[in-house]
Amino acid sequence: MKTILVVDDAPMIRELLKSVLEAEGYAVIEAADGEEAIHICRDTPIDLSIIDIFLPKKGGLQVMGELIKADSAHKFIAISGGEAFNPEAIVELAKVYDVVDTFTKPIDTRRLVEVVRTALSD
Repeated sequence: MKTILVVDDAPMIRELLKSVLEAEGYAVIEAADGEEAIHICRDTPIDLSIIDIFLPKKGGLQVMGELIKADSAHKFIAISGGEAFNPEAIVELAKVYDVVDTFTKPIDTRRLVEVVRTALSD
């Protein structure tokens, strides 16, 4: 079973993504902030991380940078929402880390499942 890390400071977003992804057969681990995400990745093999760009304690881009240093094959999906005037521009920054895809909130969960399935099929 593939394991996905969902990192978002909004409990409702984490719960939504967890329920959608678990229904598709994935194991899902949640983190509420960037530091928690890094600690989880040190102790647990993660196949894909879905990371909000704006996080407390450590931002999503910083988390991606640290995780890539530890594992250059780590796969990411970047998400952003109402924190920015232009969330599309913010998720563009995540492409520096060769993200699988980017999403703005509200998240199209059907498209997310398709993207996750494709990213983890190899």
